[in-house]
Amino acid sequence: MINFILRGILFCAVVFAAAPAYCGQPVESVVKIFVTSNRMDFYRPWQSHGISSSSGSGAIISGNRILTNAHVVKDQTFIQVKKHGDPKKYTAHVLAIGNDCDLALLKVEHESFFDGTKALSFGGLPELQDTVTVLGYPRGGEKLSITEGVVSRIEVTTYAQSARQLLALQIDAAINPGNSGGPVLQDGKIVGIAMQALNAGQNIGYMIPVPIIEHFFADLEDGAFDGFPMVGINYMNTENGNMRDYYGIPENGGVLVTRILPYSSADGLLLEGDVILAIDGVEIGEDGTFDFRDSERLDMPHLISRKQIGEEITFSVIRNKKAQDVVIKITPFTPMVPYPEQFEKPTYYIFGGMVFTVLSTDLLQSWGKDWWQKAPVNLNYWVVGDGRQNDEKAKDLVVLLNVLSDDINVGYHGQGNVIITKVNGESFLSFEEFAKLIDRSKRSKPFTIIETISGTQYILRNDNIDAIDQAIIERNNIPAQYSADVAAWLQSAGSQ
Repeated sequence: MINFILRGILFCAVVFAAAPAYCGQPVESVVKIFVTSNRMDFYRPWQSHGISSSSGSGAIISGNRILTNAHVVKDQTFIQVKKHGDPKKYTAHVLAIGNDCDLALLKVEHESFFDGTKALSFGGLPELQDTVTVLGYPRGGEKLSITEGVVSRIEVTTYAQSARQLLALQIDAAINPGNSGGPVLQDGKIVGIAMQALNAGQNIGYMIPVPIIEHFFADLEDGAFDGFPMVGINYMNTENGNMRDYYGIPENGGVLVTRILPYSSADGLLLEGDVILAIDGVEIGEDGTFDFRDSERLDMPHLISRKQIGEEITFSVIRNKKAQDVVIKITPFTPMVPYPEQFEKPTYYIFGGMVFTVLSTDLLQSWGKDWWQKAPVNLNYWVVGDGRQNDEKAKDLVVLLNVLSDDINVGYHGQGNVIITKVNGESFLSFEEFAKLIDRSKRSKPFTIIETISGTQYILRNDNIDAIDQAIIERNNIPAQYSADVAAWLQSAGSQ
């Protein structure tokens, strides 16, 4: 019996040596990705965190392209790839990136890299309890790792890269750092891309399923990634019988619209108090789910995210106890506090030694992985509190980050992490408007009055302030008084 087992192991080894496969797995189609990156520092927006190195995995697909995770190559300055059994590294570059869905496509500069490889094709969506195989290059070794797992859950979940709620599959195969971007296979075909793991659990990994990958490819057909759509609504379930009677909801199904976000696709079309019964003819349950397949159900947002920006979507609603259809054309939408990875470089403006920037999730992440607990409460309020409702209809929130000490700002030293709402008593809706108000003030008024959301005022004398700011940024080794986008705004306004 022991000899029989040994012969089986040796047989696999012989097959591996004779052909680029290990016990039937297409190892020649999986690559290791080496990334040099330089991430910007959103708390000190004029500088970066410095050079760092990391690695991930990828899958060779049609067109001599490599599919991987967006987070594997984010902030990259240089990329190399290496295939199984080849000691040479080849330079690659990013062909396309979709932060929403944590996917990226790479192109290798030398086509010879693909000699002896085979492009993987795509399968379908696995069933619960199906066995899948994860291939990749996790930490802990240099060789290709092959593990098996079972699909344990199919649901809409939060993608760590973007904080977007998209379809994902949970598997019990180990997904460790370095595995990211590697293919998840069933019958030799890609059924997912390894994405992230749940640190609080054991062997709880997540993969990006084929429907999300196909959406990514379809989005790129026009040469640009527009992202996954949002219509901009908040809603609640209608399980309570009294609520259903009050709104005239039929016996089964429906969710209540509680909020329409300003500037969203739904703004002016859906109304607070509408009851959504169906989306594109698919009935919505009273718990906000819909029939997916067999006895499975998925959360309603999947019906929206599977559409492309620019397409139309039909909501069947009850409004004032009367049924009607509302057709919405989906337009691009960014929440007031943008999701992670929306900025290549942070926006900032230094005035009177006071550093101003845009409130973003990238900025909040400066407080670490547990930023929602550690970042200032008054800033988190706009992301995880009622502030996210955007009652003020702001497009950006301006933050005073900190103060670079100087005679001009004595008394304000140590101030920071507060929301700015007015300049000389005038409100604004965006950082661009804020920057132009500051620039106009310093050129036409003796003082500039900057006011916080709580009414605190910072008053600066405008005499010689440009020279003062120049001295401040030189003393603090800061390359520029403001970011390139601010410079462009001021120039277009004729201020520069």
